[in-house]
Amino acid sequence: MTDQGGQTPPGWYQAAGDPPGTQRYWDGTQWQGGPQPVGGAVPGGVQPAFSGAGAPASYGQRFLGYLIDAAIFFAIYVGGFALIAAFGMIADFLAAIFGIILFLAMIGFGVYNFIYLQGTTGQTIGKKQQGTSLLDNKTGQPVGMGMVLVRILLGGVLGQLCWLDYFWMFSGDKRQRLSDQILDYQVRQI
Repeated sequence: MTDQGGQTPPGWYQAAGDPPGTQRYWDGTQWQGGPQPVGGAVPGGVQPAFSGAGAPASYGQRFLGYLIDAAIFFAIYVGGFALIAAFGMIADFLAAIFGIILFLAMIGFGVYNFIYLQGTTGQTIGKKQQGTSLLDNKTGQPVGMGMVLVRILLGGVLGQLCWLDYFWMFSGDKRQRLSDQILDYQVRQI
């Protein structure tokens, strides 16, 4: 693993002491999971499908991670509306300004948490607290910001069909949402 100015970005690296031809996931602070084989490390040089940093995340881990993310979003919302109410007593103009700021803060948090963090590290704030990560089943890497956005949009469309996207995870042992199954992603324990 190379150190870039004292801050090694999250990603898959060879850990000291691990067998040759393996990598572990570095979350930016510490190693997560066990060593995983990389191309050429298996007999015949055929790389099997990524086995994952860990087992599929439990329903409880996924739900608590979601609740943590939702609680942060709710705190921004409630705190913002408290400020709007307070400043609204002074002047309607101040309430309007804080309404715009609240709207931008909520969008900013959503983009930062659900697209940037989840796309680059595989973890939202809630997923990190629960020790889970969204990974591509083919590579074992975080899926990237563009594909997280595709996942969110696909999940939104499938979610409109009687919450099909979310209830689908109860239909198999991998605990994948329908959108994750279509995109070949997995929320895993790390």
